[in-house]
Amino acid sequence: MPMRSVCLRVAFVLSFSACAGQEMPGDGTGGTTGPGTAGTNGTAGTSGSAGNGAAAGNGAAGSSAGSGAGGTSAGAAGSTGTAGSTGNAGNTGASGSTGAGGNAGTGAGAGRGGSTGTGGSTGGGGSTGGSAAGRGGSGTGGGAAGAAGAAGAIGTGGRGGTGAAGAAGAIGTGGRGGTGGSGAGGTGVSNVSKLIGFATLNGGTTGGGAGQTVTASTYADLKSYAESSTAYVIMVSGTISNGANGGKISVKSNKSIIGVGSTAFLNGVGIDINNANNIIIQNLRISLIGVTTRTDTAGVYSSTGDEGMPQILVNDGDAIGIQGTSKNIWIDHCELFAENPDTQTNKDLYDGLIDVKGQTGFITISWNYLHDQHKGGLVGSSDTDLFADRKITYHHNYYNKVKLRVPMYRGAVGHFFNNYVVGATDASEIRAGTCVRVEKNYYEALHFSIYTTSDSEGSTERIDNVEVSRTTRAYPPNCTAAIPYVYSDVLTANTNEVKTAVPPAAGVGKI
Repeated sequence: MPMRSVCLRVAFVLSFSACAGQEMPGDGTGGTTGPGTAGTNGTAGTSGSAGNGAAAGNGAAGSSAGSGAGGTSAGAAGSTGTAGSTGNAGNTGASGSTGAGGNAGTGAGAGRGGSTGTGGSTGGGGSTGGSAAGRGGSGTGGGAAGAAGAAGAIGTGGRGGTGAAGAAGAIGTGGRGGTGGSGAGGTGVSNVSKLIGFATLNGGTTGGGAGQTVTASTYADLKSYAESSTAYVIMVSGTISNGANGGKISVKSNKSIIGVGSTAFLNGVGIDINNANNIIIQNLRISLIGVTTRTDTAGVYSSTGDEGMPQILVNDGDAIGIQGTSKNIWIDHCELFAENPDTQTNKDLYDGLIDVKGQTGFITISWNYLHDQHKGGLVGSSDTDLFADRKITYHHNYYNKVKLRVPMYRGAVGHFFNNYVVGATDASEIRAGTCVRVEKNYYEALHFSIYTTSDSEGSTERIDNVEVSRTTRAYPPNCTAAIPYVYSDVLTANTNEVKTAVPPAAGVGKI
């Protein structure tokens, strides 16, 4: 009987099983002449071993064709899908005893997106959530579409892995996972909660990590825990104040004071760190607004604080003050502010948001939102207040309408990198024999950006800063700062991205 007639007859009986020489869904090469009956649903023919017939394939080739077509669906031939790697059954009448399914049963496109098909881990986020989700891992069952990738807000789901056995012939298309679900936003930067900088040295900074975790929701509780000699992790809940006269928390060593959520607020309550070590202040809003100033009967200031500045009753006017011999301090993801300096024009009504003086050092100030204040922070209370180990790292802080002292730095090596400064008057004032690495900061809409004074000259190592609308003034002399720690994994390398990357991740509620 002619070959074509045989093909047609077998096709009707076996419902689309493959015939020798025909190209069917399993892509198995099969035997070119073995007309044995293919296994249903891609199971390899088991009775082909009798096929020692004529080379033309008309012998007793067995009931399974050498082509081993991949089943009636999308062709994942063979229950294991591993058969058919040779598919040469017809020439010897071997009748496809193992020849099912062609090249590892790939099943006409089936098996894209492994059975696990996790579709990528998180999609990378990015400043706009635009990173594509990762590829899914290789599946072992094949066929099942990859699950939606947990991508950024506009990411697409990852592709699933290639199925190993093509057993998903009934599904057939497999293919791409669904569109990735929205991520949690993303800042375009990584490691926003990692301690970096000088606070990692000198034995490191762990705060109250070894102590009991307690919660403070009143001024009395916070004062009791923070001023104890016992190590504590103090979780601050809600607003804490102490009336019109305000208050001061004198923090002792081995403490972590951490705000709960984004609503922990010390209203009129300052933090003083004096002769204390190993302290973490994190995720707190702090302001001295609304407290009573010390005045005489004529309504003028009667006493002075740092550098002749009028003294506030609370904490010398500092939201956070670090002094004495304090070492290893980390201030992270806080929001510190006073009043809009455009409307509250008395620059001496409050002092600094973060002031550091005395024989202090090994401090990191990171990811804070400092705003609406005349004075940001000084390092050294005067040009004679110098200390070789007063080493401070400022990174990824957002200064918005802080007019001066961003920072004013005296007395030692410093590192100021990836900070966004907008709306200042005179920003980074480097004084009194310092060497400060000022690196990849974005200064915008200000008078002077990085400068020194002729009467108290400091020096800087300036690296790739962006300075917008800066009034021309000679920079401080050059130096090379000794920065002994690794920070490349947190450095925002493209300075132009600092403006968009830092504000969304700075301040409370971002850890």
